[in-house]
Amino acid sequence: MSDQLSIDYIDVYSPNGDDPINQWVETILSGNEPISDSQIYHWVHIRDAESAHRTLSNHSVKGHFQLCGRRAWTQEMVVDEIKRLWVRFQNTMAHSHTIDSLSETPSPAAVRYSGERRRPNLAPLHDALIQCGTDGWRPMIAMRVGLMECIAHSFEQI
Repeated sequence: MSDQLSIDYIDVYSPNGDDPINQWVETILSGNEPISDSQIYHWVHIRDAESAHRTLSNHSVKGHFQLCGRRAWTQEMVVDEIKRLWVRFQNTMAHSHTIDSLSETPSPAAVRYSGERRRPNLAPLHDALIQCGTDGWRPMIAMRVGLMECIAHSFEQI
């Protein structure tokens, strides 16, 4: 057991980051298609990562942990969602929504990825957070919310 808290942050994204999600957003906002990527990601928003770190620190937890999202995401799943959200964003800005543009589109999160996952072991992090009195590792920021934050940030930079 380590005598300090150490966390490997894997697939953590933030609205002002330079990770693949933000690169995909910038590419789509500029009217282009992202370069194809076959990697499997386990995305988690920076606020969820910070919250877990703060909880562990506040409870003086020691040890080495891996932190990432729980769900497997392909680039295609994320890019499809970015495109849908970007169209909605543009429709909102132009006051041009239609019934179809506002209809509930299923999130890619509803699609189960069936390939090989190779997700890092989240059990130690989950158990440590339970010992701190939480429900364990349960990221709270929905992918759609995080992607909209990335879109809004990128839009502000244009």
